[in-house]
Amino acid sequence: MDKYETAKSASPNRYADSGEVPQNTVDRAFEPGIAAPDGTFVFVKNPSDAGLADIYEMLVKELGTNVAPFEVLKSVYRYNPLSFWGIYRSADERRTAPALGGFFAYLPLNEAGNAALKAEKLDGRNPNLAFLSKPGEDPVTLYLWAMVTPGLGNVGFALNARAMGPDLFERTPIVGWISTQSALDAVKRSSKTKEYADAKIGSTFAITFPEHYRAQMRTMPIIEGKRPSGRKASRPKLEALLVSTPDQMAKVLAIRASVFMIEQNCPYDEEFDGNDYAGAHVLGLVGGEPAAVMRIRYFAQFVKLERLAVLPRYRRTLIAKQVVEHGLDICRRKGYRKMYGQSQTRLVSFWQRFGFKQMTKDKRLVFSDHEYVEIAGEIAPHHDPITMDSDPLVLIRPEGDWDKPGVLDLSAARPPTNPH
Repeated sequence: MDKYETAKSASPNRYADSGEVPQNTVDRAFEPGIAAPDGTFVFVKNPSDAGLADIYEMLVKELGTNVAPFEVLKSVYRYNPLSFWGIYRSADERRTAPALGGFFAYLPLNEAGNAALKAEKLDGRNPNLAFLSKPGEDPVTLYLWAMVTPGLGNVGFALNARAMGPDLFERTPIVGWISTQSALDAVKRSSKTKEYADAKIGSTFAITFPEHYRAQMRTMPIIEGKRPSGRKASRPKLEALLVSTPDQMAKVLAIRASVFMIEQNCPYDEEFDGNDYAGAHVLGLVGGEPAAVMRIRYFAQFVKLERLAVLPRYRRTLIAKQVVEHGLDICRRKGYRKMYGQSQTRLVSFWQRFGFKQMTKDKRLVFSDHEYVEIAGEIAPHHDPITMDSDPLVLIRPEGDWDKPGVLDLSAARPPTNPH
């Protein structure tokens, strides 16, 4: 938990997805929608070619002609479909005869694009495609190129998050540039940009979602659209297991070295801190491949969850959730009722999904180049915890496999022969 899986340069979380929690491989919902209070059905999807033309018509109508040419929009959309999302209204969830109600247009920037943005060298009228992340590659920043969401801003962002994949949306900064008076007015009105009361045309801004809004989004009852045949995304199997062999331990160490030592430049002695044989490790697999790890250390009255790491290519899956939940199940079975951790402030919202809350200690905690806060929570009791009154053979079974006979159960069938 101390470092989670993101790089040092990652920006603060803004949106804690709906029950992520995000997805089995990319909890990207297909055309996520919801029944609106007015009786219509609102949903978000990538537009068709004709739909993109409709979006451009709305863009010019609402923002004027001083926008990127239509051919540029088509070029960006062809390069990465993450860039355009139409917001549609229909009579019901069948989505027949949908009408365009608004849209989001992003430039999904890579490292070079993010640097260009900071240096004010990003050309919004004709962006360099080399500055954009490739399809399937997580952007460093989502530049809000344009948006028109009359009366649909809140629900639109929430559905857009589900369409992109909540985990990606959660940890990717959304920033924009105020180019028109209407955009300036919208920024000043929005609760998500309230710190920009003194903004003006030409200012930049960042979208931040208040906690109550994130909580609402986590429970939004969306309805997915029907995927066209042949386009249904395959979902690799997600597994989490308690490490019990040298081979599994080697995978744990390899993931941690890749994430913390290489990606976050953590010194070896700080990452491998002498505690790896003082606790337990949970290994997460995606399609059989090692993807994520977490360490658990047991204390007299509580457990500490730490060293959660996910390899970059698996960060848009539900494997982090599965690893944490599996670890907590182990702790519950062992009878623990309290959990503790140390989290970077920007990642507290992730841990809140599992019942953690920030502690009220007024102590600054800094190590390995990061500042942390202490978090703690209650663990729900298990209906059959392991105690000294449990079956003695259960107590000698492999850790975590208490419900199936182990090798020593089988040996009990032999009569005692030692000592002679």
